[in-house]
Amino acid sequence: MNIDAVSLGQEFTIKAIKDKGNPIVRKLYAMGLKEGKRSKLLLKNGRVYLIRLNNSRLIIDRDIAKFIEVA
Repeated sequence: MNIDAVSLGQEFTIKAIKDKGNPIVRKLYAMGLKEGKRSKLLLKNGRVYLIRLNNSRLIIDRDIAKFIEVA
C-alpha cells in the first residue's frame, strides 16, 4: 500500500523503501524515514503529504511517496 491510500490522521508503519540509490530517498532515509518506523499522516494537499515522524514533520511529494510502501 502507498501513502495515497492512507487516510488523513491515520498512523502507519513504513514497510519498505524502494530505490535507495535515489539521492532524495537517501536523504529521507538519513532523516529517519526507515523501515519499521511508525508515522502519522497530518496533511494531504494536492501533490504533497505532511507526515509526522518521531518529533519531526516531513513534507514528501507524490513522486517520492511512490517509493515508500506502508502498512
